[in-house]
Amino acid sequence: MKDDNRMHYNDGYPSDIVPLVPRGTNSTMFTACCVAAICDDERNCPSCGRPVVGANAETDGERRKVRWANATRFWKR
Repeated sequence: MKDDNRMHYNDGYPSDIVPLVPRGTNSTMFTACCVAAICDDERNCPSCGRPVVGANAETDGERRKVRWANATRFWKR
């Protein structure tokens, strides 16, 4: 078994976005699989190539909304 610092995800499931802190100042999104920064126009993790949540969205704006919801999923609203 390969020993590295990346979290293992089940095949066929996209990687999540690392949760954002509600009072944080940085809105950069990072993949949970490799903790690599990801832009709205990227469908897959720039480090390992795994699909990231929102990869199937048709536009960058829709992808951003899906990823924002995923990154803020633990916020009390």
